[in-house]
Amino acid sequence: MKVKLPSGETEEMDVGSLTVEELLFKLDISQGEVLVSRDGHIIPVDAILDNGDEVRIVQVVFGG
Repeated sequence: MKVKLPSGETEEMDVGSLTVEELLFKLDISQGEVLVSRDGHIIPVDAILDNGDEVRIVQVVFGG
């Protein structure tokens, strides 16, 4: 699986099948601070990811 991290770096991971929530836990990223997209579409934390997927994790910015 290719994962584009909020830092802009891309990481190759061989994780089998897991949920977005499990991926974020594995990467030590708080799910309340990011959005995850696959194929240009935001996906929920219970979506199943596979090794062939390419996902992007985008940092959500709060403030005013």
